[in-house]
Amino acid sequence: MDEIRGFVDHFIFQDEQDGYKVMSFSSTAEDIIVVGTFPGIDEGENLVVKGEYIDHATYGRQFKADSFKVDEPTDSASIERYLVSGAIKGVGKAIAKRIIKRFGSDALRIMEEEPEKLALIKGISLKKAVGIADHISEKKELRDAIIFLDQYGIKSNMALRVYGEYGSEIYSIIRENPYKLADHIDGIGFMTA
Repeated sequence: MDEIRGFVDHFIFQDEQDGYKVMSFSSTAEDIIVVGTFPGIDEGENLVVKGEYIDHATYGRQFKADSFKVDEPTDSASIERYLVSGAIKGVGKAIAKRIIKRFGSDALRIMEEEPEKLALIKGISLKKAVGIADHISEKKELRDAIIFLDQYGIKSNMALRVYGEYGSEIYSIIRENPYKLADHIDGIGFMTA
């Protein structure tokens, strides 16, 4: 299995129902088309993707993803690229630039842990700052759930359905009565549960 690291440049196609995406992916080596299930992922996000290169009869060389993990941006440029992409509700291009100018590479930590500091920036009220932090928290919760379920062999597209059904309760359900999944989620049988 191959591994590529880079960022989502833009989506060519996306199905919001199951999280399937076709995207232009910029890695250090090359730009490539990546296909697979990526629930909760937005343009501008840094990813580490595992899978294999395939030659599609119609679309040519692609990277077919089997799994992925978010590679949190750490430098100001990659954080700005992520924020400018519109991935965070309430943060457009102008606000993203102001956040980066004020907080630099510490911007994501501030947005998650100290959102009230965002209200120091022109155009962000305290209410909007809290909304931004809530949106970041929701996205992170979804990603964490997908990673948690992946360790049990439940891949991203199925994990998205499980999370949609149970939300943050999935952790207690898996620990206390995983057979509930077989009863409530189409595609998960007794053996998987």
